[in-house]
Amino acid sequence: MKAGALIVFLLMPVLVDGQPVLEGYIAYGLENNLALKQKQSDYKKSIETLKEARGLFYPGISFNARYTVSEGGREIDFPVGDLLNPVYATLNALTSSGLFPSIDNQTIKFLRPAEHETKMRIVQPLFNTDIYYNSKIRKELTFIGEMDVEQYKRELTAEIRKAYYNTAMTGALVTMLTETRKLLLENIRVNRKLLSNDKVTADYLYRSEAELNKFDQELLNAEKNRKIAIAYFNFLLNKQLTDSIIIQQPEVFPALIQMTDNYTSAAIENREEIRKLENYEKITGLQVKMNQSQKLPDLFAVADYGFQGEEYAFNKEQDYMQASAVLTWNIFEGFSNRARVRQAIIQNEMAENQLEEAKKQIELQVIGALNELSAADKGIAAAGSQLKNARESYRIVERKYGEGQSSLIEYIDARTSMTQAEENLIISKFRYLSAFAEFERITGVKETE
Repeated sequence: MKAGALIVFLLMPVLVDGQPVLEGYIAYGLENNLALKQKQSDYKKSIETLKEARGLFYPGISFNARYTVSEGGREIDFPVGDLLNPVYATLNALTSSGLFPSIDNQTIKFLRPAEHETKMRIVQPLFNTDIYYNSKIRKELTFIGEMDVEQYKRELTAEIRKAYYNTAMTGALVTMLTETRKLLLENIRVNRKLLSNDKVTADYLYRSEAELNKFDQELLNAEKNRKIAIAYFNFLLNKQLTDSIIIQQPEVFPALIQMTDNYTSAAIENREEIRKLENYEKITGLQVKMNQSQKLPDLFAVADYGFQGEEYAFNKEQDYMQASAVLTWNIFEGFSNRARVRQAIIQNEMAENQLEEAKKQIELQVIGALNELSAADKGIAAAGSQLKNARESYRIVERKYGEGQSSLIEYIDARTSMTQAEENLIISKFRYLSAFAEFERITGVKETE
């Protein structure tokens, strides 16, 4: 078997965008990934929290019913007899009649023996800065929750791509090593034949078999790495960890991106982390205004309609209506609000610094990603040249070995060099693809854009 046939499938170029299989896996992962579902649930929760905050602008309506039975308590003495009896006596004397009888002093209990109150109450905030700014803050927090979801989608997409490429790489390594193993078996067969013809000594055969045992360990390790890669890829998709994966063979490489400031600007514009920090800065600014507004009063309108009386009845004699305007104004709180304002201002300054730092970090990430792409691209060319030379060297040594002009050590060394070159080319290609996926994650720009 020709050595060049072992790597035909490795020399096929690779397509990042336009792979239906990979894009299908990405769509499935975005639909089923458990961590993403948690992020989406957090976002839905933030929407409901925003609705709750906005609901405070509307009037609150409550129904209250009370029935009270009392005994004892304070009493009020009212000397109505002492006040009116002398007057009544004078009137009776003047009129020579008994029209005005004497009355006793009265003792009035402060608590009624029985009393009920049943009413509907409406409370409408008219001016309340806490409600206003809290609604604004909740709106910004909801936007941050939305950006959390979008950020995780972008990161998950890149992680699925890299996991797919890693699975493809480990599978390619297993395939390559499996094919290479046939060369070792052929070498053992040749050495047995040469030994039977007294062309070589027994140590040649033993050394060939030892090389096969060593190679089998390498093959087992490659198979282990392939299974781990498959399990992790399925984990990202929330599938059974042992499910098989369809690997679509590549077609073309994405073009190498040249370093320009445009990608830094695009990354700052596209990255959700920047938008989250911008909104966090808005939140801290709103907190400053909210604390500063504590010096303003709160105003509410309160209206009651219901029934009061000693008997549990609902009629015109017992109904009542009451309306109030309630003003609350905190005049002095021991300078505590001033401290809260200063804390909010400091927090706002910290948010501004975090935003600027994040922009610098993203700029650094873009430079690193571009350099990694460039190094990976050059690595493919170097690995291809290395493989070409190693393959030609093996072809020459294999021919000379068959003619008895090369030693077994030279043959093993040539075969090992070729195998290592094949591995290096596989790893270099998929390293480039993973680096490109990371570049897309960092910049938020796709190769097709």
